[in-house]
Amino acid sequence: MDIFTIGYEGQTIENWTKRLVEAGVTILVDIREKPISRKKGFSKTSLKNYLAENNIEYIHYGNLGSPGEIRKQLREDHDYDTFFIKYEEYLTEHEELLHEMIATLDGHRPCLMCFEKNHRYCHRYSVAKRLESKYSGKVRIVHL
Repeated sequence: MDIFTIGYEGQTIENWTKRLVEAGVTILVDIREKPISRKKGFSKTSLKNYLAENNIEYIHYGNLGSPGEIRKQLREDHDYDTFFIKYEEYLTEHEELLHEMIATLDGHRPCLMCFEKNHRYCHRYSVAKRLESKYSGKVRIVHL
């Protein structure tokens, strides 16, 4: 199963969704802790409705989001190494969500989403790596 990842930083909802459609995405997995945004079109309800108009299902896995205290520390110290260490520890405590998510995504062409444009500076990179490792040979990650 190919699992895509995408961020919406610097994007319009129209251009961002066009990339999903072009990639053949059928289900978007929002892994933000809180699915709200100041950027037009990217809060949960409006995003879900816009994606539905483009034949893309929306689901939210908030417990895979980066916890507020980890994000707050990153804003203060800009230490990505510590951020990823702490998020990896958090993710280890939520392994069952990864199993549940994979089962839910079976038969779909999924995409994990969060805010950051560069996946290497986003927790979705950790989720993607964990999925690829946990389901070796069954999951391939593609960053849009």
